[in-house]
Amino acid sequence: MKFKNKLILLILLIILLGILLVALDSPYLHALMGDTSDLESMTIVNDNRSNLSIVVTGDLMFGRNTPAVLSLDESPFRYISNVTSGSDILLVNTENPFTTSSNAVKGDVPLKASPEYIPLINGTNGTVISANANNHLFDYGVEGMRDSMKNLDANGITHIGVGENKQEASKPAVIEKNGYKITIFNYMDSDNFQEYSQEVMPIAKDDSPGYSAWDDETSPQQIKEAKENGSDFVLVYMHYGNEYSRSPNDMQINISHKAIDAGADAVVGAHAHVTQGVELYKNKPIYYNLGNTIFDQSRSDTHVGYIVGFDLDKTNVTATLYPIYVSGFLPQFMDSSGANALLDELNPQCDSMERTDDGRGVIHYSLDNETTSKFSLFNSK
Repeated sequence: MKFKNKLILLILLIILLGILLVALDSPYLHALMGDTSDLESMTIVNDNRSNLSIVVTGDLMFGRNTPAVLSLDESPFRYISNVTSGSDILLVNTENPFTTSSNAVKGDVPLKASPEYIPLINGTNGTVISANANNHLFDYGVEGMRDSMKNLDANGITHIGVGENKQEASKPAVIEKNGYKITIFNYMDSDNFQEYSQEVMPIAKDDSPGYSAWDDETSPQQIKEAKENGSDFVLVYMHYGNEYSRSPNDMQINISHKAIDAGADAVVGAHAHVTQGVELYKNKPIYYNLGNTIFDQSRSDTHVGYIVGFDLDKTNVTATLYPIYVSGFLPQFMDSSGANALLDELNPQCDSMERTDDGRGVIHYSLDNETTSKFSLFNSK
């Protein structure tokens, strides 16, 4: 009996010794002994971010016939302001330079708008970003581009997509708000506009001004670096596709997939002036073309469009497609019948997009990256 008791005691001592050896290697015990170096590398999820909303519009143009319905005292977004005005970030595609120049370098359909209308871009109480990598920003040459950038700066509007050189033109907008780091890139597919000379539609080079052209090597690398540098949400706004085509072409699909492969969390497109469909690729949405938002075109198919809202809740995103129609050059929300008709006609169709009773298309998805913060139980001092 005594031998049995001694054996049990020996086993207990061995177990206690094992526990002690594990504890001696614990960073918490080290910290109690004054060594906190091991704790400094420990992380726990500590996500204090509040919600953040991003709204993206289609093509805006404040020149030609549009001034007839513009008032400096009324927002052109007033009929859809319940979505735009509450956004933390409003991203728009500005299809005209804001310039008083009369030196048009583009012979077909040169567009421009008076700088006095720039404040009307501000359809939100948050940050406004003007995407300018498009086929009209240089209609009045480099002079018109420089005027536009200067006038946007004077009105506190962030601008992306063009610049004095390639580095400046391809530089993204980086916004840190509500605990998130948001990065927005703006590129144009130069293959779509090969008929235009470098003078009429210049691609930014290392030592010359122009627009930011998508490049299959450098553009994905930029996106990848943005994610590696801590961006919570990377959005790529593309100017691509064929005008008045209701379906994306092969180049659009290829570019969009490469952007998401590189780390983009969403791709949004403009230029067609009509709507194109939605794809969920690797659990990230692609909105191939939003159509017009504020424009004076007469074709009936250019009077139908949509805007997209991205609502971020930590690592969860709700992306909402809001169908609109352009009446009197200004956007209004469709009723449920018209909205559902638009959703039915989108090409491609996205099976993962749910529909609300009022005809909005909703996609829920998650971001890959997580926010972690260093945490220490002890004060090393």
